[in-house]
Amino acid sequence: MNNLTPVPRTPSNALISPVLQDVSTDEQLLGEWLKDLFNAGMGISQNTLSQYSLEGRRLLWFANAVERRFQAWDKPTANAYLTFLASPPEHAIGDSRTKNSGAWRPFRKPPSAASVKQSAIIARSFFNWLVDQQAIRVNPLPRPPRSRENRGPGTQQRYLNITQLKAVFDAIAARPAEMFWDRLKQDRDRMVIALAFQTGLRASEMAELRWSDFQRRDGKHGPYWVIVVRHAKSGDNQVVPCDAAMEEISAFRRTIGLGPEPKANDTIAVIPCIAGGKRKRVKPHGSLDLQLLLQRGVTTRHGIYAIVKDAFKQAADLLRDLGDELSADGLEHASTHWLRHSAATHLLRSGKSVTNVQRVLRHQDINTTRRYTHEEMDDLAHDVSDGLMLDNILRK
Repeated sequence: MNNLTPVPRTPSNALISPVLQDVSTDEQLLGEWLKDLFNAGMGISQNTLSQYSLEGRRLLWFANAVERRFQAWDKPTANAYLTFLASPPEHAIGDSRTKNSGAWRPFRKPPSAASVKQSAIIARSFFNWLVDQQAIRVNPLPRPPRSRENRGPGTQQRYLNITQLKAVFDAIAARPAEMFWDRLKQDRDRMVIALAFQTGLRASEMAELRWSDFQRRDGKHGPYWVIVVRHAKSGDNQVVPCDAAMEEISAFRRTIGLGPEPKANDTIAVIPCIAGGKRKRVKPHGSLDLQLLLQRGVTTRHGIYAIVKDAFKQAADLLRDLGDELSADGLEHASTHWLRHSAATHLLRSGKSVTNVQRVLRHQDINTTRRYTHEEMDDLAHDVSDGLMLDNILRK
């Protein structure tokens, strides 16, 4: 393991985390990260959890090999890790199944380019988590390069077509749901997918939602609903019409014993964590007990990502069973952000104006140059509400 050359030392990136005070080793950091990931999704598939666990073991193996703790990683260390992923040395390739043995190796064979990219993305998410926990100052891993080719009209391919979108909802509906918590997770995950698609919200924005962010307004076309996005990507508060999503939101609220319309004083989380493991066997006594159990929410973009990726993976398996390999492959590569692109695609295909679609997505070139009056938002909400209705789209 020590055949890798130790990386030269530079000033430490470490901080003393106020929330990880009892964590003193890299193994414990990885354990807390995986625990947060599981708790955020509450029901994340075993395959997904196993993949993240494997990437954590790879990170730890490399950190030990170069004698550099995670909190001391800098850019040279991070770049060395990316090189390690892309071209692992011979002594890093071997048996990756003997997890609790000294014979364990990070790779069974040289990884493909797609695997390297996925490993780098997961590693970066771990260091993002360390930043969130105030355990390090900055993420030492670079952002994955973004292709600048084919940026013309009609070249955006990262969206779900109708077949894929139907498969996602069908896969959620087909889950085994004999236990109460399984049924509740089924309803929650359907609501999460619908909310992301029907509003174009980013995962980080969904994770910060409060019921008080939902507002019912009166306009010249009648009442409509909006979401106030606090501290959006541009740094200010922004408003998103959400009429199309209210049917799914109201249905989920009824499931958990709330009234159909959001109230500012609702204490339950908008996207609650759902009991997993042994806790699944305990059924709540009435709606008040359930609401107390659901006060803890999915509050990180990683948690939202886990919910969505789990649904996408199940939908891909469903499509593959039906013989649609192309659609299945697309879903396996899809992320939460694809739902945002999907919202734009389906709105445009339903005949909505480019300007209004830009407003819904709050693209920087629109939102940094103007502020919407109440009447403009009224017109916008009225125009786009029917373009994202699931019944209309899934019937096609």
